[in-house]
Amino acid sequence: MALADTQQDKDTGLELEGFLGSFQQDSLVQAVTTLLKAGKPCQLKGLTGSMDAIVAAIASKQMPSANMVFVLHDYEEASYFFNDLQNLLPGKEIRFFPSSYKKPYRFEEVENANVLLRAEVLNSLNTRTASGELVITYPDALTEKVINKRSLLENTFSAKVGERLDMDFLIELLREYDFEKEDFVYEAGQYAVRGGILDIFSYAHELPYRLELFGDEIENIRTFDPLTQLSVEEKQYASIIPNVQNKLLQEVRESVFEFIADTTVLWFKDIQATKDILDKYFTSAAQDFEQILKVSGNTQVVKQPSDLFESASSFKSSIKPFTKVEFGNRFYLGGQTDRVEFSVKPQPSFQKNFNLLVEDLDQKDLSGYQTVFVAGAQKQLNRIRTILEEIDPQLNYQELNIALRSGFVDEGS
Repeated sequence: MALADTQQDKDTGLELEGFLGSFQQDSLVQAVTTLLKAGKPCQLKGLTGSMDAIVAAIASKQMPSANMVFVLHDYEEASYFFNDLQNLLPGKEIRFFPSSYKKPYRFEEVENANVLLRAEVLNSLNTRTASGELVITYPDALTEKVINKRSLLENTFSAKVGERLDMDFLIELLREYDFEKEDFVYEAGQYAVRGGILDIFSYAHELPYRLELFGDEIENIRTFDPLTQLSVEEKQYASIIPNVQNKLLQEVRESVFEFIADTTVLWFKDIQATKDILDKYFTSAAQDFEQILKVSGNTQVVKQPSDLFESASSFKSSIKPFTKVEFGNRFYLGGQTDRVEFSVKPQPSFQKNFNLLVEDLDQKDLSGYQTVFVAGAQKQLNRIRTILEEIDPQLNYQELNIALRSGFVDEGS
């Protein structure tokens, strides 16, 4: 459970829109969105706890057509930030872009679930007019260059409801894509045929597709749960792509930022740390490459590190066209970069001393703060309400039934 104290009016409301609305009126938050709408880089100083996700969520709501990529320190931090945005922007599809290889040049040591997630992001950015896309990632994931846009497009097959489809042609295509035929599909890269029904687990979606044909016409497309085989959602089209990780071994790779429109806003927790990690991985890849050359008698059996992995210098060049936001504790950008300074402090620790908590909340109330308890489980809110009412029935606070990773005290006006 997180605790958010904000120096705002008391009657904010308990709904998510009211909670975000109280921050949206803040002059500093408005300054951030004004800068981003003007395409100006900025540095956000003093963001603590989940306040960074709140500012990002408001920026996304104020700029609904803008694409944004958030680069956090590491996988764990990116996951927490991802969860915060999901809770703050319900109904908004937010994508996670992870690393696939466990180690450079260890192509057999891949995280299959992560390969699928990476393919989903690439397909989303490449097959639609990207608008309002939110992608969360971290430096390790950016070390790997990705299949180029042309090759991904050439290796993508789209099926739409109402179109004619030659079943034999599609099955042959799936074989070329290295899909395996099974009685029932349960993981990406598999397909199954039962009469006029074709189940395909594409690398472009987290759930498999079920195509129902009437003759040679696609009558219905649905996603379904591979465990229960029950339908999840009707679709108008299905994008079928192979394991792009394998395709990468033959195709020319490029930076993931090549998939993203120049109007995308890049949010970095720490640009210098990102460059340092890219350099570390690139150096490791170069060492592995030299070892492979030595074992193979100087016969190049794999591509050079610069063809497969991003270096700090190539990364710096790749992100140059984009509007950038720094929101960590260390800043890298220089020149004409605007800085917005927030007055946000970490949530105090009361060590389960509820009397001390109540005393602090009373003082906050007298100072004009609004206190909001947030928790993902209603029973947590019920429990804290029971305890606080026993100590001070007149205590002024509000509740919000969403999960945030960390509380804070916003001392801004």
